[in-house]
Amino acid sequence: MAGKTSWLSSGLEILGTAGAHGLTIDKLVASAGLSTGSFYHHFASMSGYRKALLAHFEELQTLSYIREVQAATDLDARARLQLLLELVVADPTPARLEVAIRAWALDDPVAAAAKERVDAVRLGFLRELLRECGYTGSDAEQTAQILYLLVLGAGHLMPELPPERLRVLCERILG
Repeated sequence: MAGKTSWLSSGLEILGTAGAHGLTIDKLVASAGLSTGSFYHHFASMSGYRKALLAHFEELQTLSYIREVQAATDLDARARLQLLLELVVADPTPARLEVAIRAWALDDPVAAAAKERVDAVRLGFLRELLRECGYTGSDAEQTAQILYLLVLGAGHLMPELPPERLRVLCERILG
């Protein structure tokens, strides 16, 4: 499966730098260092590749964080919330990738559905953690939305907001 992973990693790189329109077989072949035949061995079509790429993004940028935080059963709720924020803030993946996914979703219903699913899962998990920390009802919902919007919005700043500054801003919201 190393070939499939290489294709998907290369696709995220291209997506983060050139956007969805940059996802061409030629660019993928050049980036992955694999053959066109290898591409078609792993993916039946470019459409199939794009769906797999969106699922790969969801796995790396959402589901893996959730699993790691859920596995930290030795931590209390506040510490697990801190772990989640640390994982997100410390992630070396360029914020441009998140921006590129959202731009892609404007023109592509499959990408839009994936983005909506990712947003719902992220917000739901964040809201759940906040409730475990003692936030109730609308406070949990609103705080989850504020934190999420802060992290997403930070990705649109140029130059990028340093992770340390984003960490401080998140902590300020949490009190």
